[in-house]
Amino acid sequence: MEDIIIKPIDPIASARSVNDRPPKQANAPLQEKIGGQFSQAPLAKKPPIPTRPLVREKMVGSFSRYPSVKKPIWRPTQNPVSSIEADLAKVRSAWAKYRSTNGRDAVYIYLEAVYALVRRWQRLSCSLKNSRGALRLQADAPQMKPEPFGIVIVCTADLEVADAKTRSKYSRVLQYARIAKPADQPLTAFIKSNGGINACAGVFARRSKG
Repeated sequence: MEDIIIKPIDPIASARSVNDRPPKQANAPLQEKIGGQFSQAPLAKKPPIPTRPLVREKMVGSFSRYPSVKKPIWRPTQNPVSSIEADLAKVRSAWAKYRSTNGRDAVYIYLEAVYALVRRWQRLSCSLKNSRGALRLQADAPQMKPEPFGIVIVCTADLEVADAKTRSKYSRVLQYARIAKPADQPLTAFIKSNGGINACAGVFARRSKG
């Protein structure tokens, strides 16, 4: 057997060889556990990572269990009573113009205004409602049938000048024009082409009886 030569171990050299090795880098979690707030070399705090606002925050604000509801836009509504009064005021102005005008055809100024107002109410499907409302606005309104042309005449004409017989004649003329007048023909031209106010009123009266 070969002689085994055992060399003596130098403890100083062994310690140097161990100390000369580079220290192993500790894992980040372990390093954080070791170096706390009482460490000589405390760890630097990482800056916060900027975050983008959530899409929901952009759309409806901060997150909430209850979605935000848009407030409705307030729109002022016109008072029906004031609207009726404004319509009647225009017809009263036509009556005043008719009474201040000297002419054979001056009455057509007023009849045109009455006819235009009632026909507009009829197109809006509110002729009976508005005419009854107009009649309630009168202080001393007479008892009469719910006929829009006649009611507007009562509410806009001078009752001392336009008596019951005259008001009834005007109403029959306008009712006859409503059912017989072509759409493209002016009211005054229609009445004159059919014999005038008295003739149109008589035709409508005969049709109503028949």
